[in-house]
Amino acid sequence: MTKQKVQEFRFEFQNSVKQLEKDFGVRISLGTIRFDESGLRAKMEAVKGDTVDVFTKDDFRIGEIVTINHPKVDKRSKFAIVKISSKNILVEQLDGNIEGIIGVPFQRSRVSPSLLVKTEK
Repeated sequence: MTKQKVQEFRFEFQNSVKQLEKDFGVRISLGTIRFDESGLRAKMEAVKGDTVDVFTKDDFRIGEIVTINHPKVDKRSKFAIVKISSKNILVEQLDGNIEGIIGVPFQRSRVSPSLLVKTEK
């Protein structure tokens, strides 16, 4: 297998399990894929809960309002995108009185795009 084939496999896998996610009310994710010339192996995880759209940095724009999908971040906290780097996105907390990470107030933080959730305007 080649790296290109593994990337295609991951894409097709994610598209294929969408119906299973809907039928069973779970989020299914494929972990790190290890491969060699004869095949590939990976760990799959299914977690109860609603599906969450996973975004890349190209899906966001500066000034957009988002939330952070992480257990240590208050779900009510809103953030504005300040800068989009090559891997991470710099966000600034909008509601300054609420602590962003439990027990740790912050104003700006670098976040992986996969943890960001777009909010409705």
